[in-house]
Amino acid sequence: MPKQLRLQSAAIIFYALMAFIILYILWFTNGTHVTGYDYFDYHWNMWWIRHALTTPGLNVFETNYVMFPHMNNLGYHALTAFWYPVWALVEPLAGTFTAMNVIIFLMCFLNGYLLFVFLRSEGASPGIALIGGLALQISPVSRYFYYNTHINLGDWFWLPAHLLLWKQIVSSVEAGKIRLAVFWSVAQGFALWGLGLTDLQFPIFVAFLLAPYALYTFWRAKKRLPIIFAGLLTLAIAFALLWFAGPLPYMRSFTGTLAPGGVEDRPGVPFPGGYLSMYDVWWNWNTPTLGGFVTIVTIISLIVALSRLRRRMPSDRWLWFVLMLPPLILSMGPNITLFGMSIPMPFRLLHTLTNGMFRMPWRLAPIFIVAALIFVAKTWTPILPRAQRYGVLIAAFLLLGLDVRMFETAPIDPILYPYNFYETMGEERGEPYDDYVVVEVPTGVGTGEVLIGDPHVITYQFYGMTHQKRMVNGFISRTPTENFWPLRTDDPLLSWLGQRRLLEPDLVEPKLRQMISEWPVGYIVIHQDQIGRNGSTNQEIIGYFNALPDLLCPMFVEHDAVVFRTTWHPDGCPPRIPPQTESGAYQIDIGAADDVRYIGWGWHWPEDVSGLNLRWTGEYPQTKIYVDLPPGEYQLEISAQAFWESRELSILVNDTPLDETATVSVDSLQTYTFNIPEAAVGDGQHITVTLDYDNVIVPNEIGQSADPRKLAIAVDWIRFTPR
Repeated sequence: MPKQLRLQSAAIIFYALMAFIILYILWFTNGTHVTGYDYFDYHWNMWWIRHALTTPGLNVFETNYVMFPHMNNLGYHALTAFWYPVWALVEPLAGTFTAMNVIIFLMCFLNGYLLFVFLRSEGASPGIALIGGLALQISPVSRYFYYNTHINLGDWFWLPAHLLLWKQIVSSVEAGKIRLAVFWSVAQGFALWGLGLTDLQFPIFVAFLLAPYALYTFWRAKKRLPIIFAGLLTLAIAFALLWFAGPLPYMRSFTGTLAPGGVEDRPGVPFPGGYLSMYDVWWNWNTPTLGGFVTIVTIISLIVALSRLRRRMPSDRWLWFVLMLPPLILSMGPNITLFGMSIPMPFRLLHTLTNGMFRMPWRLAPIFIVAALIFVAKTWTPILPRAQRYGVLIAAFLLLGLDVRMFETAPIDPILYPYNFYETMGEERGEPYDDYVVVEVPTGVGTGEVLIGDPHVITYQFYGMTHQKRMVNGFISRTPTENFWPLRTDDPLLSWLGQRRLLEPDLVEPKLRQMISEWPVGYIVIHQDQIGRNGSTNQEIIGYFNALPDLLCPMFVEHDAVVFRTTWHPDGCPPRIPPQTESGAYQIDIGAADDVRYIGWGWHWPEDVSGLNLRWTGEYPQTKIYVDLPPGEYQLEISAQAFWESRELSILVNDTPLDETATVSVDSLQTYTFNIPEAAVGDGQHITVTLDYDNVIVPNEIGQSADPRKLAIAVDWIRFTPR
């Protein structure tokens, strides 16, 4: 095997092994845990690209599948279509989590390997090039992107890749190989297209190094005119691809008001500590750190280079030293503090030039790392004796690994619960099923500038991959504020469902009717765990929905979710008849998971008391349940116990009081019986049963406990026996 092939093979194995070591936790928890908050968005992006490409009438760069009902322009969204082919190949075979882990692994591998290749092309010794690539691959700012599933921003291999491609163009022209130069020009044009499909910030990142490097090589070249033509060909191909198969026309047609925010709170790498040491937390967006290895090695290399100015060394090493300074300075953020003084920094100008769209100054730090490592490699390769290289490189490897805590992983989170009812929704296909909207409760949306609602509820966008329907919740990197800001507090229905506004029934009901019929809405999914089971809001929402049987019916109760189907749905609403016992009675087990199908206002959250599931009443002066029953006469039995003192209980059926009343004892759960006449039942549809009690007591007001709830009677079950 040729020496160069052996070297490249060894480098590939080395960086693949290091990628596995860095990311091992992803593979050991594959399918059960995910990296970072934003994972849901990038999984959905891949699904959306496939769905749009395979569904007539849809456009990859326009969607109302999130933030419905608005048609959102994705021209500025971090769609990251570059990685779609990998996902599309792996996902059908191994699932979306494996596919995303493969993408993260490739991103990590290429970061190290392609910088190694460029360093070798610039004359760096194999060992120095190997350490250089590794320093970028395992840098804390690189690992931040791996461990937050930021497949749009962890692709730092584009920097050495474009430097290599341009280098090939220039060398081919200088050698008189015009066809080869054309080939490399076309290749770089496609690579620039890939750059634009990765993230719109990457053209800025690459320009920091590629633009001055191109000018430098052009200045040194002898055949400048062909290089100009080659460069124009590259740009023409890239522009054509980005226009006809990319986001450019959608960026051009983008309208609306963005919310970029101010510059003062934009996080930079803290100076000087963030460049000299590794912080305890490196995986958060607002705690960036580089560790000390690259900075210290660069400072030592500068001292060495200055001491050898009169000796022959690569003259272009100073080019890379100069190129590392702008991203280094900009990565410090809008201000640095020295000797107690806050000093404004040039990042403010970049923030202004990009109209506030470039929000994270520390993201420029990897550009500094790449340029600095090239400077270091060019400084040490000529002067480090071959006999000393292995010892120095082993020491550098150990110091680098210790400095950035190479084996340390970021926290990972469990995946969202895989609800079966989303699968059921996904199986509802064709007209008119494809047109309905799924509303997730609580409601919440987000962009790169602002999150509205609990951030966790925005991740329910991930479920869109399963149900494949439009939804309100979701995330778009850049979208006009008018598309989402009213959801905060202005919408009486959706703001209430997001717990940002109190319930106003006179405003909510007409809005709900309109939304169900016009959007239309097929299902409303209530995530009880996110609302809070042990609170009044959950019962308020469920009770209110249960009181609108002409609009909604409880369809699924699974894990922590309650799903209401709308009466618009083509399959309609099944009768809300309680399950029958062996004796033929219809019984509601109050406190059980599926009692939410029947409960109205007035119930507190379910409790387990001595092995019994029950609920207390008393939140409101009356407590309601809703059922459907076959027409006829019934005996109603209720297993109940009063709190603190006996309660007088009466029952109303469809607002008609029953003849009997009962005195509910405080001693224990006992059964109380009432007779429901046939006339009160009527046709048996949409029956409202009201528990009316004479008083409530608050435990903390009588010194019984710290419980602040209003309590009347506890109910274990309610039974309807035909007579």
